[in-house]
Amino acid sequence: MEIELTAEESAALQQALRVYSSDLRMEIVGTDNASFRQDLRNERSTLESVIAKLDEAAASSNRRDDQGRVIVRMIGIWTAD
Repeated sequence: MEIELTAEESAALQQALRVYSSDLRMEIVGTDNASFRQDLRNERSTLESVIAKLDEAAASSNRRDDQGRVIVRMIGIWTAD
C-alpha cells in the first residue's frame, strides 16, 4: 500500500500525533501502574519516531503537487488485524 500526503496533510497528521503524544505524557505522569506506564512510554516513543520520520521525509522529498507543496510518500503501512 502506498499513501501520498501533501505538505498540509503531513502537517495535520504530525500535529495530531504531537497532541496525542502530549496527552500521553500527562497520562504517564498520572498513572500508578508501572506496567501500564511503561506501555504508554513505549507508545509515546513510537509516535515520536513516526513524527521524526514524517519530518525527515518532508525535508528530503523532491515531489511536489500542482501548487508546489511537498508530497510525502509512505510505503508499507501495516495495520493490526
